[in-house]
Amino acid sequence: GLSQGDGFIVITGSVGTGKTTLVQALVNDLDQSELSVATIVTSNLHEKDLLQMVANNFGVHVGDSSKATLLKELEHNFIQQRKANRRVLLIVDEVQNLPDDSVEELRMLSNFQFDGRPLMQIFLLGQQEFRGTLLSQGFEQLRQRVIATYHLNPLSKEESTTYIEHRLTVAG
Repeated sequence: GLSQGDGFIVITGSVGTGKTTLVQALVNDLDQSELSVATIVTSNLHEKDLLQMVANNFGVHVGDSSKATLLKELEHNFIQQRKANRRVLLIVDEVQNLPDDSVEELRMLSNFQFDGRPLMQIFLLGQQEFRGTLLSQGFEQLRQRVIATYHLNPLSKEESTTYIEHRLTVAG
């Protein structure tokens, strides 16, 4: 999904299954000179607060601007990133805590395009209840933009044993 450079990738799982760790390991393996990444760990952020947090995390300082100004500045930043051959990736962790309107605002951010290509890609990481949100009425347009989804299950007893033994070996 990441290689496509657009749309949403949704990863869900119970607390502690490794969603954040998985995505951070993936991002660390990418060429950072070709990627502009912002990570937001959400609390109950409403639309404008979410946009301000996105702007700040991408280094766009807009103060107490209007929503229209925030969107314009974000789009300008994303276009500049594209012109510099850098991909824009937004990672939203704990997405299940966002109000529905804020999730919709993320979908609207994915509308930004330049030369017919999307300007950003968004990873949504959340607990399994977000799967219900995503499947609920009113999220049809967001579902259409999801290009990959995966639900992480907890490790089995055997997997946990193998993992612990490996970590002990690595630690010496």
